[in-house]
Amino acid sequence: MSKKSAKPKSKPATGASAVLSSQLKAIERLMERRDYSTAARRLRALIEAHPDQSGPRRLLVEALESGQGSGAAAIAAFDWAERRPKSLPAQEMLFRYALQFGHVMLADRTAERLRALGAETRGFPMAPAIRADLLRQPDGSSATAEQMLRFDIGKLHLDGHDFAGVVRWLDGVDLTPAKNNRAMSLFHLDRIEDALAAFLAFWKEDPDNLFALGWAARLRLYQGDETGARRLTTPLAAATARRVEDAVPQLDALLLLGEDNAALSAFARVERSDWFGIGEPQQQAMLSHLAACAASRLGEAKRARALCKASLERVPNFKPALESRTVIDAAGDALAYPPVFGLGQALPLTWLNRMRDAGNDAFSHLAKVTASNDFLDALYVGGDDGLRGLVAFILQYRAEQGDPGAAERLKRFARLPIGTKQTRFGFLRTLYDKGLLPRDEPLEMWDGEHVTQVKLINTEIRRDLVPSHLPEDLDMLLGRSIECFNTRDYAGAEILLKRILEHAPGHRVALGNLAAALSAQGHDQEARELLRDAVARHPDYIFARCNLAVMLIEDGDLDEAARLLEGLYESPSLHVQDIFVLYGALAMLSRARGDQAAADALIANLESLVEDEDDARRLALAKRLQGRVRPVAAKGGWFKRSGA
Repeated sequence: MSKKSAKPKSKPATGASAVLSSQLKAIERLMERRDYSTAARRLRALIEAHPDQSGPRRLLVEALESGQGSGAAAIAAFDWAERRPKSLPAQEMLFRYALQFGHVMLADRTAERLRALGAETRGFPMAPAIRADLLRQPDGSSATAEQMLRFDIGKLHLDGHDFAGVVRWLDGVDLTPAKNNRAMSLFHLDRIEDALAAFLAFWKEDPDNLFALGWAARLRLYQGDETGARRLTTPLAAATARRVEDAVPQLDALLLLGEDNAALSAFARVERSDWFGIGEPQQQAMLSHLAACAASRLGEAKRARALCKASLERVPNFKPALESRTVIDAAGDALAYPPVFGLGQALPLTWLNRMRDAGNDAFSHLAKVTASNDFLDALYVGGDDGLRGLVAFILQYRAEQGDPGAAERLKRFARLPIGTKQTRFGFLRTLYDKGLLPRDEPLEMWDGEHVTQVKLINTEIRRDLVPSHLPEDLDMLLGRSIECFNTRDYAGAEILLKRILEHAPGHRVALGNLAAALSAQGHDQEARELLRDAVARHPDYIFARCNLAVMLIEDGDLDEAARLLEGLYESPSLHVQDIFVLYGALAMLSRARGDQAAADALIANLESLVEDEDDARRLALAKRLQGRVRPVAAKGGWFKRSGA
């Protein structure tokens, strides 16, 4: 019986192949840990060293898909397919992305390669009628297959934010959408002058190119040329869009320039066009959303809600319309400023990405954004929360660098019904703290219903822990008394505080806290006497003065309460706890005297100081106290913490 011949054993990888295999396995482990950015960085280095190897390119597509999304992955798939036109996996990968993004001409070219490799491509090659329709342009002319292929490749790079790739692939492509996309990519590369020149040239060639006209107006404002931007607004407002791709940038630019009436009029003309309601639903939904924003900014809340509804009927859960509806509904029948622009479309993405990647060094990039204050102002009015936050950040930086125009914009933002009261007050607070506002200048802020004057704290606010100056055993008793009080064991707190006072007579924190414990048990007269004793012993003890003033306000003795609080407002330095109790008492006194504006301004000051749960609790107490002319004090509300 003859022996079976042994199968030849596969030889292990050696040399460069072994090194590459080891590197790929290490990268796969990174991807298993979801460290896609590091994996992508290492894969790009491998591809540079081994450009014809499919393994690193396949893994790069996977890493980008998971880490950055389909747009970035599609570009990597395209690069792989271009490098390896006879690689079946590469062409299959690109074919899938081309279909996903609707790049039909690119899919057709890729399908041709796949068929040459023996693969089936259902639906391709395209039928002649479909190809002819695809090549037909808005002006009635017909593009070549090569032009449309390059347009698709440029659009693929645009979707993946490879703006340099867009500029390269679309250079010389004589199609209106291609030229528009190339000029927009110049903007995102921060080549503002080149982008503006291109858009102006395209509009002069084709006056119906409202995409180019809208962008030209936007970029003039970006450069600070408001007069030039307004000159372009006149033809933009008068034009009737020939297609949805022109109508969206038309309304977008009119809203950016504050031409809300013109935007609504343009939309009305769009509604009468023969193409309205036909075609890509996202673009149609966007038109109704933009019109809703214009109506809301004009105070036409009912019309704005109807337009939001129309947008959501076209695309259910359309995020821009949902966000707009939330803002519009919150404002009731008043005018409101729903978000029109997102962060990614408003400022050059190349600059944004550099700033994002800079981490702690982000400040070094603030000076590199060249957008004018006028442009940033327009973005704040029409931006979403992320964009508004970035705009405020840039303007605060410019104000600190000595730009008075930036400071004026921040002051204006405080008067607008945008964002929270705390945010609006924060603009003034920041300018004031950095010495960018005159100390005696009247300031105004939207308080939720109207613009009101506010007065800012001219005091250094401390958050340090001040020792109780008690021996260790008594300090521990003080801490235990606070725990008792916070768990509403007021009798237990009273016992511990009296023990402290036996050994440390007249200790101000123990006296003040004992008064709070007695008040919490209904012994208000004893509490008053203790507070008067504390004020007599410690005239500078703000807690005792303020808490006694609160009780006097409850009794209707406003004059004596005012005398207790007099002068405390101008203290050069106060602990944050003192600020809350003082401003709470002053707001209560203002309310009792009928000066609600002053009370609101004091509470607004406190809102800007909240940093933790303790601050939030103190703020809530201050609001409860000032909310009533003759309030019933929250039991134990003014119990003093140890050491402050």
